[in-house]
Amino acid sequence: MTDPYQYYPTPEALSHKAWAMFKNQQFARVLEPSAGEGHLLRPGPYQYGKRLPIDCIEIDIRKHAVLRDEGYAVVGMDFLQFQSGSVYSHIIMNPPFADGAKHVLKAWEILFDGEIVAILNAETVRNPFSKERQLLVRLIEQHGEVEFLSEMFAGEDAERKTPVDVALVWLKKTSTFEQDILGSILDDLRQDRREADDVAGAFQLPHELALPNAFIDNAVLMFNAAVEAARQAVVSEARASRYRTMLGKTLGELNGGGISSEDDSSSDAVKRTLFKRYHDLKNRAWASILRSTQVTSRLSSAAQKRLESDFETVKSLEFTVPNIYGFLQGIIEQQGEIQLSMVCDVFDLITRYYSDNAVFYMGWKSNDKHRTLGMRIKTTRFVLPGHKVESYHNSLNWESERLLADFDKVFALLDGKTEADMSLVSVFRQHFQELRAGQRIGGSYFDVRYYPGVGTIHFFPKSKTLIDRMNRWVGRQRRWLPPVDTQAGQGFWQQFDQAENFDKAFHTEVNKQCPRSSRHVHFDPFWAIKHGGESEREKGHRLLTQAMSTVLASRGIDPDAVLENEQSSLLEWTGSLPSPTDLALAS
Repeated sequence: MTDPYQYYPTPEALSHKAWAMFKNQQFARVLEPSAGEGHLLRPGPYQYGKRLPIDCIEIDIRKHAVLRDEGYAVVGMDFLQFQSGSVYSHIIMNPPFADGAKHVLKAWEILFDGEIVAILNAETVRNPFSKERQLLVRLIEQHGEVEFLSEMFAGEDAERKTPVDVALVWLKKTSTFEQDILGSILDDLRQDRREADDVAGAFQLPHELALPNAFIDNAVLMFNAAVEAARQAVVSEARASRYRTMLGKTLGELNGGGISSEDDSSSDAVKRTLFKRYHDLKNRAWASILRSTQVTSRLSSAAQKRLESDFETVKSLEFTVPNIYGFLQGIIEQQGEIQLSMVCDVFDLITRYYSDNAVFYMGWKSNDKHRTLGMRIKTTRFVLPGHKVESYHNSLNWESERLLADFDKVFALLDGKTEADMSLVSVFRQHFQELRAGQRIGGSYFDVRYYPGVGTIHFFPKSKTLIDRMNRWVGRQRRWLPPVDTQAGQGFWQQFDQAENFDKAFHTEVNKQCPRSSRHVHFDPFWAIKHGGESEREKGHRLLTQAMSTVLASRGIDPDAVLENEQSSLLEWTGSLPSPTDLALAS
């Protein structure tokens, strides 16, 4: 099978030779433009026992996780489209041999001041038949040197062997203010609007996730304008510092009574300042995309936090139109998982506080050491505490409104809609006085009643179908339910459907097995399975399943009864789940 990326991991001996070729061993920040899985970087620079920061670019996205696990920052995918090279002091590279000259010329173009070490096919330098190779040879003659090596990819430490000779190229680029610093620090990151339109046209996103092309293009143009303004400001500050130093010290400084003016116009100082300001702007730009995508308006607060946690990785990428669309595409690919997590979040919120918000049923018999009980939210009513407000307030606080908004987002998702027609937040804002007076007011998915004295909200679901859908999604995710309905017998589904009818008898049986005593500490199995240690949870599950088994047996129900179609019971667990995306995208 042909390797489209020409991936040849750098042998260890060659990696050491490449790093040793740098004349300046004071590494500020390093870029590896064709990183693969990081073989070339393993002998990389350390200071005080800590590896110095190295940024990577790798076109094969499957290798990004490996690089990040090694502690490297992935800042791009296609080096030939990368623009932000001026913050680096060193570039070390083992580019695809077929395009070696092109990659080295790109590195030279974007580097402001620093060194380049490149591993190339020796023929790239020995046989300069193209304009790119000829330009590379002139650069080596004027600004560097080359060493030819044989059989470096044929030794025992080479993962992929090839007899090709290599050229180890070193280049030194020096820029000063006299060499038109204004035009060389960040390599003119401004992109042509027409090019952005061409790139945007190559991507197709579902309607509910797609930002307008103009928004994305304008965000990139605005970012580039901000970077250009920052570049000019840094250059102006450096130039002013250079002139201030040339003018000499003040009388106060000469007499020892003042603070000496420092010259911060060196290329290293400029790069450090640019790096800090550039990454601040990039962080802001990516945050604007994350907050502007329509998908975030449909995320629960917990799902938003999870996405923002992943965003720490995303924001290391260069802020370009292709990378923005790649980010959005990644959200689409994870949408089913994101939505399922949202449903589980709200399910846990409902079951966390009041034990009578949910009922138990006998869970699916898995290969776990002990069979556990599953939980179902009640279809009639559930209660959430902690929503007190001061008497002079005319609405709930922000935290309470966020919880209500999460409920609406999840139940709209379960209903296959983008949002609730009548949200709970609007119900409380528009009818707060009526609710405080004890009235029951309806939204799209719930009637609600508010008790301000104790701070509880009572929710009365309008649709048993949606509550059942939530119970089944969560049940399958947590393996309380079988992955396929026909895998369980009729008895299993009978006790699942009638769980609310058995709830009182179940709790009575639990109290028989765990009687309260004034002389002994009462063991609470419900508390134990939620908060206890491993042995306590095990004991709690055992007691509860015994109680449930007794209740079901007294009613002639065997949850383990198999169907006549025994073949269905042979299906294996695959981890697949009913896709929330099918419903979420239906509208």
